[in-house]
Amino acid sequence: MDADDKSTVVRPVRIARGRNPGEVACLEVVVGRAKGRKLVLLTGSTLIGRTSGAELVLDDDGVSRRHAKLVIGDEGVVNIIDLDSTNGTFLNGARVDMAVVREGDRIQIGPDVTLRFGHWPAQAVAPDDGVADDPVTRAAAAGLSKRELEVALLVAEGLTTEEIGAKLFISPRTVSTHLTRIYERLGLPSRSALARYVVERGLVRAR
Repeated sequence: MDADDKSTVVRPVRIARGRNPGEVACLEVVVGRAKGRKLVLLTGSTLIGRTSGAELVLDDDGVSRRHAKLVIGDEGVVNIIDLDSTNGTFLNGARVDMAVVREGDRIQIGPDVTLRFGHWPAQAVAPDDGVADDPVTRAAAAGLSKRELEVALLVAEGLTTEEIGAKLFISPRTVSTHLTRIYERLGLPSRSALARYVVERGLVRAR
């Protein structure tokens, strides 16, 4: 059965918006092997650790496979939760099991990795790839059709398959077909990965 069929319950994903228009919530690696990397965050849970299934994969020494997770609610409240890691999770220097994270806070993952939580302009996390500053042109460069771009943008807004179909006047099965093609063309495994791709590649500016 198609993972996006009507009988399947899909949890909506949304880019965690910033405090100001055009901003998105991000984690930035400020100390560690991945220094400089920024990860656009979604509402819901973001897993941090060594496992390949984590949204933020860190291969530094002292990082547990499932080290911690960052949870952002629909109202924008952010929590960091330690997942019984071996070397601990620290917020602004204090070891925590769970704590509220605010703008500019530093999260230490084990002994060698430090992250910073903040809000960046969407343009700041999109690569400077020389593609014209136009969503349709960028979509074409990524191998997407105009319709596939429309579907991808609505996924990033958190709409379900049925809601996307109603908005575009197409059937849910057609939406599922578009999603399957999008995943194959972009090499993405899930809706959450697609939502991040939309913002990180500059296909649309955060509102």
